[in-house]
Amino acid sequence: MLNVIVPLDFSQTSLNAAHYAANMFSGKPDVSVILYHYYSDDEDTTTARNYLNSLKQEFSTLLNHVEIELESGNNFIDSVAAFAHVKGAFMIVMGLTGKTPREQRFSGSNTLKLSEKEVCPVLIVPDDAVYNDISNALITTELKAVEETPTLLAVKRMLQLFKPSLHILNINSSHYIALTEDFKKERDKMEVILSEFNPEFYFMRLFDFHESVDVFARDKNIDLIIIAPRYHNFYERLFKTQHTKKLIYQSKVPVLTIHE
Repeated sequence: MLNVIVPLDFSQTSLNAAHYAANMFSGKPDVSVILYHYYSDDEDTTTARNYLNSLKQEFSTLLNHVEIELESGNNFIDSVAAFAHVKGAFMIVMGLTGKTPREQRFSGSNTLKLSEKEVCPVLIVPDDAVYNDISNALITTELKAVEETPTLLAVKRMLQLFKPSLHILNINSSHYIALTEDFKKERDKMEVILSEFNPEFYFMRLFDFHESVDVFARDKNIDLIIIAPRYHNFYERLFKTQHTKKLIYQSKVPVLTIHE
């Protein structure tokens, strides 16, 4: 059973992420969606439990397995990360952009911090995203030192679950007319590793990473962007500066972050 955890504070952002997850995993018999609520000591858990049970009943028309979990602790990030570890979570699904301070509790820094915990993949869902299908997936890569890794296995599990057309994008300002031999070598290795998905490779000679990804995603009707450290050293800086956060904060497409 693949456990998917959806943290909820009942804000519109977290509720949209929950509905996105329910539709995303609809019809997947081996997936269990866990609706997770972290509460403070002075919170009325009766109301929260009733709300979770109401959502569970609603989602049961889409999902084979739905669970609820209420948990308290000293820190939301540590608590949900520990819970994900115990459950051997396949994925955590969270919203990102909130319009009020309450929504920012889950939709802003906490989402990014959880992505850095290296517990399991985190799917970051824009607050206005509506699930239709995952027909086209995009992996960004620097095409350096390509090799089979645990991260790659996590990516493969995701691709095998949804079977999208796979697009692999390299953005490098040094590209000029023809690829260098080094790029060709790394491309060929990745093509072999991901051969079951018939990947298509693209090379863009642009200078602004997040704008390049955004343009590509719109042109190719991308439904999911995958970022993993072995595919992109950019990930190491992803949550460190305001500039590099643009890829996630401004993306209209859900972004799946996967650590080693």
